[in-house]
Amino acid sequence: MSRINFTFSVFFVVACAFVLCGCQGGDAQFALRESRMEDFQGETEGFYAGESPKLYSTMTVSEREAEPEKLPEAESPEVDTARSERLVVYNAVINVVVQNISQSIGQLRSTVSAMGGYMQSMTSSSITLKVPAKRFTEALAEVEKLGEVTHKDIKGTDVTEQMRDLNIRLANAENVRGRLTKLLERADKVEDAIKIEKELERITETIELLKGKISHLKNSVAFSTLTVHFNSPVPQKDIGIKIPFYWVHELGTGLTEPVRKYRYTRSSPWRKSMFDLPGGYVKYYEDRYSDRAMSAESVMIYAHSERNYKGGEVEFWATLVRRVLVGEKVFNIDKREELELKGKRTAVVLRGSKEIGLKQYGYLIALATSKKYVTIFEAWGPLEEFEKDRSKIEEAVKSLRVR
Repeated sequence: MSRINFTFSVFFVVACAFVLCGCQGGDAQFALRESRMEDFQGETEGFYAGESPKLYSTMTVSEREAEPEKLPEAESPEVDTARSERLVVYNAVINVVVQNISQSIGQLRSTVSAMGGYMQSMTSSSITLKVPAKRFTEALAEVEKLGEVTHKDIKGTDVTEQMRDLNIRLANAENVRGRLTKLLERADKVEDAIKIEKELERITETIELLKGKISHLKNSVAFSTLTVHFNSPVPQKDIGIKIPFYWVHELGTGLTEPVRKYRYTRSSPWRKSMFDLPGGYVKYYEDRYSDRAMSAESVMIYAHSERNYKGGEVEFWATLVRRVLVGEKVFNIDKREELELKGKRTAVVLRGSKEIGLKQYGYLIALATSKKYVTIFEAWGPLEEFEKDRSKIEEAVKSLRVR
C-alpha cells in the first residue's frame, strides 16, 4: 500500500487539531467546522489496522466489509447559556477617608480573612483583596463602616460565553488527542510516528493552557476583587524629632563628612586646650570654643562648648543626645557610664558604633555641664584602630576642662 495514504490520514487529524483548537465559541462557526469534518470523513473513512493504511476507493468488497470501526468524532459539550447560571467577575474600587490608615487597613484585612478571602497586594495607603463572591456585598458594607466613602466604582463582567468557549475548545482538543493516540498505535513507519508524536506534544500543551485559563477564570468568578484606597486629613507618618538645639543635630556628622582643611593658628597664647592631647595625636585646629585632633590612623577627636540653658542638667543632655544618635543618626549605642573629671565634675559617656559602607566605626561621646556651658567630647574612627586607642581616649575625657 502507498505510504501517501497514511500520510494523508495524519494530515487529516492534524488539520482537525488546528481547526478544533482554534475554536472561538460561535455556534455558526462550530457548525461549519462540523460539516467540514464530515466532508473529510467521507474522504478518509476506510482506514483499517493492517500493515499499512489503504484508501477506501482501492479496497475490495471483502476488505470493505472487514473495515474496522471508525474513530469517534470530536463532540462539543452542549451548553445552554440561556438556562444556565451566568458567570460574572466583579471588581470594586473604593476611596475612603479615615483617621488612621494603618489601623483601617489591618482591620479590613482581618475582616476579609474571616470571610474566607485573602490579600492580593498592599501599600502604605491601599489594599487589594480577594473576597468570596457570595460575601462581596457584605465586604462592601464593611468598607463603608471604616469612614467616609468619597468614590465607589463597581463593575461586573459576564464571562459565561468565554467559559463556554474554553470548555468547547478543551473538549475538542482532548478528542483530537485521542484520535492522534489511536493513529500513533497504527503507525508502521518511524518517521510517521515521530510526526504524530510531535503533534501530540503540541496538542497536549494546548490542553494544559486551556485548563489553566479555565482554572483562572473559575477563581475570578469565585473570588471578587476589592481595592480600597485610604486617605486621611491627619498626617500618618512620624513627623520626626523636633529639637531646637542645632549642635545636637550635628553630632556624629564627622563620620560621614570629609575633614575640613584648616590652617592652624592659635587662638590665644593664654588659652588652655580643652583636653590633654593623647600620645600619638596632633591638634590641627583650635578656636575660642573648640579643639580638634587626630591620630595617624584617622581616629578623630572633637571637643567643643555650647551655651547651656536653664535646667540643662547633664542627665537631660545625655538622654536627648542618645535619642538623636539612635533614632535619627542610626548609631548603635550599647554602653553608658559616668566618669569623674579632674575638675571634680562628672561626665556621662556613651559608647557605640556605626556601620558605613560595610565598615564598622567606633564612636564615643562625653557630656559635662556647668551653669553656663555644655562641654561635648566626641571621638570616632575605624573600629579596630579606635579600640586600640580606647584607653588614651578615656584619659583625654578625664582631662576635659569644663568652662
